[in-house]
Amino acid sequence: MTMTLTVCLKGSNGMVLACDSRGTFGDPRGTTAQNDNMVKLYKLSEYVGVLFAGSAEFAATLIQDIRENQDADPTSGITPIMNQIREVVIRKYTEWFPGFLPHPIQGRPAPIKPGLAITVGGYELNEDNIPNIQKIYSLNSANNFAPAYHDYGYALNGVAQYALYLLNRLYVPDMTVDCLTHLGAYVISETASQDGKVGGPVRIITISPEDGCLQLDPQHINDILSTNEARTEDLKTLFRS
Repeated sequence: MTMTLTVCLKGSNGMVLACDSRGTFGDPRGTTAQNDNMVKLYKLSEYVGVLFAGSAEFAATLIQDIRENQDADPTSGITPIMNQIREVVIRKYTEWFPGFLPHPIQGRPAPIKPGLAITVGGYELNEDNIPNIQKIYSLNSANNFAPAYHDYGYALNGVAQYALYLLNRLYVPDMTVDCLTHLGAYVISETASQDGKVGGPVRIITISPEDGCLQLDPQHINDILSTNEARTEDLKTLFRS
């Protein structure tokens, strides 16, 4: 089992995809083990990234198949790439788990497919191959990976309760990419402080029309987290005055 937190945010001048890197093994009601080297965030084209929540090992296998079978141009927009991802994961889940149920059904002791939630974020391209529309889709194994379109600015998967509360309080659609990188890192680090199933290094990709997909280096992310800590201390002072 792998628990996680994945975040995708839309803003005024670009998008941000972020996640933790913790894998949790064992029943969370008892003794568990952790691995903080899981990769759950990938660039798929110049303007599209993808996040996986669930079994990171299955995700690592699927991403190889997605890349090998990707028939869209490397600069394709989000919808053709999302459809390609969906085709691959449905085919592989059908091959791997024949007869498995997508979720438990009372009275039917059948095996259950491993849960996997995919977030695809990026831009549509116009007829001149210029990125012009931001979109976010979710694909969930519980719904046979039917595409769910997020038209409210963000998507969360995994241990999402704390992040949902924080985004409801702090997120506004016209935030810049710089602000969104801080917000994405913040909701992950705050969740990690409350739930041990989230943790390890934070990973972030930004997407903009000018620069495409950019993976932030670890030092940049550490600087963002340090700035967030300072802002949290500043917030505390507001309640002392």
